[in-house]
Amino acid sequence: MNIANIGTTFRRETGAYFNSAIAYIYLVVFVAINNGLFMTQFFLLGKADMRLFFNNLPFTLFIFIPVITMRLWAEDRKENTFELLMTFPMNPLELVIGKFLASLVFYAVALLSSFAIPVVLLMTGKPDMGVVFSGYLGALFVGGLFLSIGIFISGLTKEQIVAFVLTVLSCFMVYFLGTDLFASLIDGWIAGAGTFIMNTLGAASHLDGFHKGVIDIKDIIYFAVGCGIFIFLNSLFFEGRYRPKSRLVFGTAVVVGLAIMVVFNWLVHDLQWGRFDVTEGKIYTVSPASKRILDQLKAPVEIRVYLTPPAKMPTMMKTMEEEIAGRLKELKLVSDNKLDYKIIHIDAAKLIEQAKGPDEKVAAVANKQEEGSLERSLEEKGIVPFQVESIDRDEVGVKLVYAAMTIDYKEKGEELLPRIVPQTLPDLEYLLLSRIVKMTFDHKPKIVLFSPLRGADVTPEMNQLLFKLGKASPQYEDDYKNIAPLVSNNGYDYQRVALTEGDPLPPDATELLVINPGSLNARQLYEINKYLYQGGSVIVAAQGYDYAFQMVPPRGVQVQPFKLSLDINNLLGKWGIKINEDMLMDESSDIVNVSTEQRVGPFAVSIPVKVPNQILVRQDTMNSKLPLMRRQPAFLYMWGSALDVADEVVKSLNLSPTVLFTSSAESWKVPYTGGLLKPDALGFLKADTGGKFVLGMILQGQFTNTFADQGVPPWPSKIDVSSNASQAEAVPPQKAEEKLEPRPGKLVVVGCSKMFSDSLIGNPANLSLFANLVDSLALGEDVVQIRSKTEVSRDIKKLSDAQKLGLRFMAVVLVPILWIGFASLRLFLRRKEKQFYLMAHSR
Repeated sequence: MNIANIGTTFRRETGAYFNSAIAYIYLVVFVAINNGLFMTQFFLLGKADMRLFFNNLPFTLFIFIPVITMRLWAEDRKENTFELLMTFPMNPLELVIGKFLASLVFYAVALLSSFAIPVVLLMTGKPDMGVVFSGYLGALFVGGLFLSIGIFISGLTKEQIVAFVLTVLSCFMVYFLGTDLFASLIDGWIAGAGTFIMNTLGAASHLDGFHKGVIDIKDIIYFAVGCGIFIFLNSLFFEGRYRPKSRLVFGTAVVVGLAIMVVFNWLVHDLQWGRFDVTEGKIYTVSPASKRILDQLKAPVEIRVYLTPPAKMPTMMKTMEEEIAGRLKELKLVSDNKLDYKIIHIDAAKLIEQAKGPDEKVAAVANKQEEGSLERSLEEKGIVPFQVESIDRDEVGVKLVYAAMTIDYKEKGEELLPRIVPQTLPDLEYLLLSRIVKMTFDHKPKIVLFSPLRGADVTPEMNQLLFKLGKASPQYEDDYKNIAPLVSNNGYDYQRVALTEGDPLPPDATELLVINPGSLNARQLYEINKYLYQGGSVIVAAQGYDYAFQMVPPRGVQVQPFKLSLDINNLLGKWGIKINEDMLMDESSDIVNVSTEQRVGPFAVSIPVKVPNQILVRQDTMNSKLPLMRRQPAFLYMWGSALDVADEVVKSLNLSPTVLFTSSAESWKVPYTGGLLKPDALGFLKADTGGKFVLGMILQGQFTNTFADQGVPPWPSKIDVSSNASQAEAVPPQKAEEKLEPRPGKLVVVGCSKMFSDSLIGNPANLSLFANLVDSLALGEDVVQIRSKTEVSRDIKKLSDAQKLGLRFMAVVLVPILWIGFASLRLFLRRKEKQFYLMAHSR
């Protein structure tokens, strides 16, 4: 192969592109359509992320790539210059490679013309540039594959339109073969066939890694092999076009080439090497924190994964075993063999076990008696099959599958992850390591919740007991009952207390959650003080106001505030922090759907409402230096209050303060006056409002015993269960008799309890913040660092209408204008050059 011949062909074809007005029209349309499609949704989604661009790009390439390639050979054949080209002293392979490289460079120029999109992302937010880079690399590879297909087809016909249509269909088919939809449809008829084709022939599945920010050598090999085969077949067609039985030979070569592609990709598919994580924070690589945790283990950890065999799994779950095994293998390597794993195949229908570990050993249970005992043993562990949706013979159905995991460490008993689905795989490292950390404790960490029920000062357990005894049970409302399953499912012991004499704070509490405490008596304040003074970890979430919406025609929705008790300030204030008693408003707010009293048939009517007390805490107001806030997405700080921090008091107590997050610069406070909020209270004040109020803070150090001079308050002698605890009969305080041992503690104060209520904690961002706060105090920063290794919702900053218009112009209009200007200048210079040439030869 002569490199000089390839270079000659490359220069000829590249010049043909850029010396033609059609090429610049192509570039202008390509940029305008792709950038325009992205920008139509960019401000609506509000995310500094290019995945939408890269997800849409293949569908535009189905049209634009054939436009590039349809003329490469068809035009030469139609204008009878093809035979002349074949007489040149270069072989067909050199010609094909030269044309391919020229078209690839032209496509790369078109792709790079979308540079305005990354610039817009950098101007409006903090995009992950590693993901942007890998996305462009994947786009280049898939474009190269489509170009090789287009050149191949262009060489088979004289008609450009025919070449265009066939290339469109072929590129679409190659891409579609790699989608989950295709794999599901085929797997429904022939188990595993669709997945096999998706992994070996389809292009879409090999783009997933690039879109996530993972560059895998096996994906690069897929595109390189595909391009090589089509380029070779193209040259083979020209080289043997006049030989006997050329069509039969060429047809056989096509079949063999595709077979080679399938076999080669099948061989490299399961290889775990050459994988590069280019994401910010290396979110698809084992965290250094995981290595530190595993290094400190005093005994090996054994993990058993119970899975339905891949052939029996629905298409969406067929790759689960491969992904789980890959992650466990990485953890095993960094643990220096302190972590081992075993994958056990269980057919939900036949219950046949196959144990396959890293050494690939296989064991089988064949007789029915052993099958029955296996099923019973699994049920005793809590491992039961669950139903998932599947497609079988073009019908949507369900399958019963196993997907669970147990963790065994020392003599602690097995910890269970009862259900693993594709959605939980990104958090698998955190789910495993957080449980391993808990198993290293002498006792399982216990999270205690104190959140008085509205309407009665009794726990749900006490209310149930009274009901069983036939006694009158007051009604209560509980807005925080979902915290129990969230904490328990995350591997903690959980207990809820009323913080009364009969239901006090347990001595083995690892962490105390004080959420929406309301009215508190002196003894309850003392118990919280005592726990923190002795080195406890406390999270306080309380706010000054609750709100109700009222429909007042024709004015629309009116806001009614209700003042809440902030007795917790009597304690917090001694340590230099209080929950502000004014109402907090912020221009950074979100829309909430509010139910009305109107109904349409059986359905209640709801309307969207956006008022400035529905605060949205964005990433630019979070302390990104802290692991627990580093990758936290924007969350709803519903009806929350600001915090007042007395820096002098905090400093005098030698406490270490750390701000978690603040309001935006465009926030303000409104004094409470009673009645409906007036419009001026909800409208942004133009004057300087102070802005950036502290909303969440951590205090660490040795807290003082604020009751040292007062004595230990007694428990109220008489409690009216129909009223709040503060209405209990007062008893004079006693002199302190308890001997307390001071230890450094941690206190987190958040001026919003509504954000953790049942109605909002299901929001992924609010749930993430809650889990991070709990884990950081109970388990330490290492676990939070592992949990923060996840994809982040990168919100863009707030923009004015003029800024949005300017950015849209830059992305969609400016680049095409630049190309039009460059094309006009180049064509003008070429025209002048031609005139000078003619004048020189006319003399």
